[in-house]
Amino acid sequence: MRKSLRQLLPAWFGSILLPLPALVFWHSEDGRRAALGLFFIGCAGMVAFAFRIGCNSRANVEPEPLRLVWRERIMTIGAALFLAFLAFSVLWLTLTDTRDFLGIFLAFLLLIPSLCVLPYFTLLTGRPIVAVVFSLFAVFCMKLLGCVVVVLVYGWHADADVPPHTDMPWLHPNLLVWMFWLNTCLLCLCLYILGRKRFQAIHGSAPNSR
Repeated sequence: MRKSLRQLLPAWFGSILLPLPALVFWHSEDGRRAALGLFFIGCAGMVAFAFRIGCNSRANVEPEPLRLVWRERIMTIGAALFLAFLAFSVLWLTLTDTRDFLGIFLAFLLLIPSLCVLPYFTLLTGRPIVAVVFSLFAVFCMKLLGCVVVVLVYGWHADADVPPHTDMPWLHPNLLVWMFWLNTCLLCLCLYILGRKRFQAIHGSAPNSR
């Protein structure tokens, strides 16, 4: 695991440095949202980079060891993501607001789609940048699906109500927030299973090494 973490070190630093300008120079609500978005992109890029490395070294192994390889890789990436989250949390509390624990909570939630969604798209496309774009779009579509449900429940003028039903108050979740969480959880579960199956198919179909 230590060797794998050393290989991820450049991408790990990238996930921390990417949101840093927004935290330092953009002291507003939009700046905090931008920092969270950039942190998500950095974490997604790190996961895509990790699985891109794995795609370059295939090996034909037995089913049980192959499951262990998948589990070890997920645990390694999960550890790297958690360390990135700790570093980002320190920067967040230091540079924005020492009492803004909501941002810390949202940053932690971003680790879940990073770990569950990115492997599948990386193994599917073989291109980390494309995988990151597809993953961000997939998560964004979960919000759009939630908006569809909100419109069906409250009508086309849901954004005109007070408070608007199309807002996302994280401290007091409304229907859109709950639907976004539910849709994202289902997306993560489905793509995690598909990613594991594709990982086993790629490595299991590789030619025997002589």
